[in-house]
Amino acid sequence: MISKILKIKGLGKFKNFSNSGNDDLKFLKYTIIFGYNTYGKSTLTTIFRSLKYSNQKYLKGKKSFGHIGNIAIDILDSNNEQLTLSNDKWSNPNIVIFDNHFIYNSVFVGDEIGHKHKSSLHGIFVGENVRQKVSKLKKLRHKQNELEKQRDKIKFGYTKSDLGAFDVFLKAKVVKGVEKEIKKKKEEIKRLKNIASLKQVIFNSPLASKFEKFSISMQKTLDTSAEKNIEEHINNHWKDTRASKNFLADGVVLLKDKAEACVFCGQDLSSVTELVDAFKKVFGATYKETLQEIEKVGEAFLRFDLEAEMAKFTPLGFNCEDILDKEILLKNKTFLNKNVEKKLKDLNYKVDCGSENGPFKIFLAEVTKLHPVFEELEAQEFSAEKQMILENELKQLELSQYRHSNEGIALTKKYAISISVVETKKSEIDVLRKDIVKVTKNAVEKNQQQVNTILKDTLKADFTIQKMSSRSNLTRSDAHFVDYEFVIDGYTIPLSNKHSQDDEEPLDRSYFGNTLSDSDRRLLAIAFFISSLQTDTKLEDKIVVLDDPFSSFDSNRKDYLARAIIDIQNAEGKQPEQVIVFTHDDGFLGRLQDKLPASDTKTLKIKNSVAGGSVLDVCDVNELIEEQFFKDIKYIRDSAENSRNVNEALGKVRKCLERVLRHKYYFSLDKSTLKNGCISSYLDKIDGKCLVKDEILKSNWHEHMHDQHEIMKLSEPEKLQKLRDFLSLLEKI
Repeated sequence: MISKILKIKGLGKFKNFSNSGNDDLKFLKYTIIFGYNTYGKSTLTTIFRSLKYSNQKYLKGKKSFGHIGNIAIDILDSNNEQLTLSNDKWSNPNIVIFDNHFIYNSVFVGDEIGHKHKSSLHGIFVGENVRQKVSKLKKLRHKQNELEKQRDKIKFGYTKSDLGAFDVFLKAKVVKGVEKEIKKKKEEIKRLKNIASLKQVIFNSPLASKFEKFSISMQKTLDTSAEKNIEEHINNHWKDTRASKNFLADGVVLLKDKAEACVFCGQDLSSVTELVDAFKKVFGATYKETLQEIEKVGEAFLRFDLEAEMAKFTPLGFNCEDILDKEILLKNKTFLNKNVEKKLKDLNYKVDCGSENGPFKIFLAEVTKLHPVFEELEAQEFSAEKQMILENELKQLELSQYRHSNEGIALTKKYAISISVVETKKSEIDVLRKDIVKVTKNAVEKNQQQVNTILKDTLKADFTIQKMSSRSNLTRSDAHFVDYEFVIDGYTIPLSNKHSQDDEEPLDRSYFGNTLSDSDRRLLAIAFFISSLQTDTKLEDKIVVLDDPFSSFDSNRKDYLARAIIDIQNAEGKQPEQVIVFTHDDGFLGRLQDKLPASDTKTLKIKNSVAGGSVLDVCDVNELIEEQFFKDIKYIRDSAENSRNVNEALGKVRKCLERVLRHKYYFSLDKSTLKNGCISSYLDKIDGKCLVKDEILKSNWHEHMHDQHEIMKLSEPEKLQKLRDFLSLLEKI
């Protein structure tokens, strides 16, 4: 509870207020502070708001003009502790405030109820328990975001994006013998790129042969005895045994059939017939061709370097060893080489090429394993599309290899753990979210009942609300909000007919802004506020502050409001620890004074002087009420004559007019009309008697002069003329 305001220095109109020990200014359970507009009521409310939130930012903008130094505020609470701006005790979260700030931020602004109002109203209605849950939910969401960032950090740390996206990486299946498959796929791509060169190498390679000529040639034989005779003849008769055998060969070619003499020397050949026959055989065409064939094929086979030939294919993407057994080939090639060498020395020697288990058959069987592959390669043509397909297949293989490597397994496991942690947090959030939805739904439904009871039974409003519901996706702080609509005379009135916030409100359809009067809107706001107090389970700890709780209220509504303030209590029947009411209306002040317990009520007023600023003082309510009517008229005349406080003077016009009409035509007004206290209803009753009725209506003097009223939008000279017209109107009445 607030006990005293000891000091206010340098804040708004309170330039240098001090109250060190005056118990006359002590606050009680019910404290009413009267003050004219601009005297400093909102400044005091701002002090309480700063105290509620333990935040001095609310005060800095209201620093007194010309004040040098820091703002100083000192408040004494009921525990005799001082709450000052300079110590660490500037805090009282148990203060709840109804003022224009509450209305504009939680109920409406002007003609509009926006999303921020619905969101703020949600926070007010759900109560502290749900607010704590929502706060916990926000923390859980924050933790979830942090966990998701950690999860995504693992994902973004994935370095093999050139092989495939992270999600594809996670789904990559095991490929048996993947290293071998990758090697094969790379060779297949390389083969495709080098297909033209491969075809050329295959065309020229002995590995593409079936060695048929070799088999035939190596099995042919020649009688080498004739050659032995020639060698013997040369050794016996030629001085130079290295001389060319072409000489003998030429002689055989030149010698006629059955010739008896040598073509070179004319000697008789009859004694060397056997030698000449040997010459003819050795140097004959068939013998020579066969000899050349055997030598050519045999020497070619000996030159055939198996390993070198296989190596020609490797740079082009074909590894012969993937198909051939190199060891078998080399073993049998070596054996065949020895046989060929023997054949070349003894042409009468047959190389075995027919035995099924012989080296040639084994060698040939191994080599011909290549031939089907060669045939496939020879049938291929280069294709960019085929290359792309093969490269994609290679990526899949490499991705599988990485996915199931030690590094890939560790990364997958780490990511799976992070997902599990996130999902666990989501489950925790979902449970809490459902709980909040359930509790919030009950709270909102309960508040709809309470608000309607307050509107109908307490404030006597002629409208109610319906379909109040909580809406929330619980992802953003402003995503929790309440929706509702109005019911007036059985007709449903929506908050708005706009489809989106950016649309213009269609003025040809009923909605909150063009259906509810200023007084109705204020009733709605106070009903919301009182309902929030009724659901407060800790109301007995709260200080309730109301700053000018009515605006444009007629007399009867002020009466109802006074009773509503006095009767504030929660479902357990607990009342607030303290109620502080600021008002500028002496009539409302009188109503409160009459209804509140004298022993528990203190009424103060704000006095103001140009030199000293505003100060708190004891208020004599009766004196204030009796004199107020005349003070208001005097205030209006002073404003009209001296061009000052014009807006405040216009604000007093309607009240003055109501009192003049009430007193002049008292006996023409019935009890119901007097109770209603509305100028329009007065004029209806005195229609034939009041000669200035049309002038009143034409000048809109029967309307409340709120900030947005057309008169308030006039220029200063036009407003002054309005005040002068009003004073003339009073004289006519």
